Amino acid sequence: MPKDSVLRTPHSALRVCFFGTYEQNYVRNRTLIDGLLKHGWSVQECHVPVWEKERDKTGNYLGSLSLFIRGMEVVLAYIRLLFKYLFTVRPYDIMMVGYIGHLDMPLAWLLTRLPRRPLVFSPLISLYDTLVDDRRSFAEGSLMSRFLKWLDRRTCSIADLILLDTNAHIDYFVDTFGLPRDKFVRVFVGANEQVFTPRPRTRSQDDFQIIFVGKFTPLHGLPIMMQAAQRLKDLPDVVFHFVGAGQLSHEIRAIADELALNNVRFLDWVEYEQVPDCLAQADVCLGIFGATAKAGRVIPGKLYEALSVGKPVITSDSIAVRELLTDGENAVLCTRNDPEALSEAIRRFHNDRPLLDRIAKDGRQTYLANASEDRIGQTVADALRELINTC
Repeated sequence: MPKDSVLRTPHSALRVCFFGTYEQNYVRNRTLIDGLLKHGWSVQECHVPVWEKERDKTGNYLGSLSLFIRGMEVVLAYIRLLFKYLFTVRPYDIMMVGYIGHLDMPLAWLLTRLPRRPLVFSPLISLYDTLVDDRRSFAEGSLMSRFLKWLDRRTCSIADLILLDTNAHIDYFVDTFGLPRDKFVRVFVGANEQVFTPRPRTRSQDDFQIIFVGKFTPLHGLPIMMQAAQRLKDLPDVVFHFVGAGQLSHEIRAIADELALNNVRFLDWVEYEQVPDCLAQADVCLGIFGATAKAGRVIPGKLYEALSVGKPVITSDSIAVRELLTDGENAVLCTRNDPEALSEAIRRFHNDRPLLDRIAKDGRQTYLANASEDRIGQTVADALRELINTC
């Protein structure tokens, strides 16, 4: 899709301006836009790229020099955004700020005052939760942690409506930042259906492939997966494939070497469009298994992608996951932070091919009924219409 394109729909359609420095092709933003388009809404993007320039936003990306550079980029982006808004944006009914958009919200708020129009925020994450509690990039009580907590609270307080991915996540925002619950609507993340579509198993080998695709962060629980792989050495046909890189890459490879895991393979990043091809070779897709509090509040994007292509998934059990999935019906859920539970779940699939096929089929149907782009579009469209009627 061309940047800042106007997507035309019938004149009677309600109109959204999707605004900011958000990651333009990030799945959360794309499913919101594509879902609304499927339900007759007009969406125009007023966008300047900042955050999509770097895939890995850990390590040096959060260093003082890098943050200073990002700050300068954001200031310049605001100038460009203001110019685009004033000279290219057509009349609209609602402004929406996507992920990553916390720093865009003050400008968006100013632009929606005169004339007054509703402002919707889709943060996807709490910056404080992610960078302080989950990834430990900044220490609790530090100046940066206090700023991030203030920024989460402030950006949400100036929004008329906030879209979050699970009710468990909404509860966290309400409790942590003192926000009213009626400002929130749960909208599942979904998958980019132009990329993630059902496809047959594409390999001829006899091994039983387990695949994980991700950014190697504490949320994912990669050490748990390594320990599960160690427990499955007695099954010579079971092979783990880890696709990606990130904060814990060196640590995870070191664990694999220390445990002499000859049933583990690593592959650095592949192009986004090639991820479905990787999934097509797998027998089972892994979700997250970390012990962080955030791991219990979210449904990771990798689960939606696996469900969308019709692959069976194993992930840790949580209140958030149970908003979408049921153990033994459309997924296999196991205890968080428990390598023994994960290894037993894999054995459960390995020894029961009919179960594998049934869960894959039911997982795909669950995705279509609850988290498809069409379903997301319906949920968001209903929430936006109600917002317009009350503002």
